[in-house]
Amino acid sequence: MHEFKQYLLSLIVLTGLVSGYVFYRYADGYPFPIGAQFDADIRDKYRHLLNEEDPQILVMGDSVARTNVVSNLMAEGTSKRVSVISEDGAGSALLYLILKNNIVNADSKPYTLIVLFRDTVLTSTAFRVHGNFLAIMDEFAGADDDLVLQLAIRDRMNPLERLAEAYFPPYWARAHLQAILASRILYLPTRTLLGCSLECSDEAMNSVFGNQNFDPDQFNRAINLAENFLYTDENLGFDHQIDQSFLPKIIQLCKKNNIRLILVRTKTLRFSREAPEPRALTEYIDSLSSYASHNDVALIDFSHSERLRPALFTDINHMNSDGKKVFTEMLVEAIGPILNP
Repeated sequence: MHEFKQYLLSLIVLTGLVSGYVFYRYADGYPFPIGAQFDADIRDKYRHLLNEEDPQILVMGDSVARTNVVSNLMAEGTSKRVSVISEDGAGSALLYLILKNNIVNADSKPYTLIVLFRDTVLTSTAFRVHGNFLAIMDEFAGADDDLVLQLAIRDRMNPLERLAEAYFPPYWARAHLQAILASRILYLPTRTLLGCSLECSDEAMNSVFGNQNFDPDQFNRAINLAENFLYTDENLGFDHQIDQSFLPKIIQLCKKNNIRLILVRTKTLRFSREAPEPRALTEYIDSLSSYASHNDVALIDFSHSERLRPALFTDINHMNSDGKKVFTEMLVEAIGPILNP
């Protein structure tokens, strides 16, 4: 019992010290704001890109936009100027922010916006909005974009999380504390014992861990694991998700700015004949197609195309150089009737 009292006292003291440090170092007010906050600065690199390239067609998406589309080949096939925006790991929240704060603010707006997506990404509001993805979102968000944080993060917090965010300093500042601890663990021993600088430590880490042989199967498993979120029961429920997603806002922005929106579902090797896509996903896509049609938005579905053979992929989502040409040719063929009805 005496040992437990000592432990409890030590825990209270430690918590108090950490809380005091957080107050001193990070807190601007109390209770703390719930969830992340965007600063007022907005990165406008894509607004400048549009003004310089003046595209008539803009293709936007995550890394798949870069690996699956040859802009020059597409320009030749459509006889129109084509630009590509590709943000690695972009979810619907980031795509919406880029559209809202860059694309529609450009002097040279595209006539047609093609958004590449996989399965439920367009309505999975909380997909890829934490960690480094949140930092990238902040680059393209302004202080008036708080609704994005509300839909993507705060609405999905339970009451206990909200209480801890507002009143428990170590939890509110957990990201800062984690960064400090990681820095101490990585750099303090080498600097103290070996006199190794930060650059020296980084080089050593890269030397030991950065040159591992690439294992495509392991990489595909990692992608599958990271994207399991897209196939949860919640995210497969289109009717439940649509009104609280960013898709209606994307459609509204395009209509307001006279931009023709085309949604293109890309193929993934996650599913096969042996492991076909779940029925709930098929029903989701049917609902998405109906919703798009009702809102005068074209939806093109390449997910079951036999032309996109597994040999054309580098992993379950991205095309190799040959696949890139095939995908672009298919895209040109598919949008032809839409551009020239």
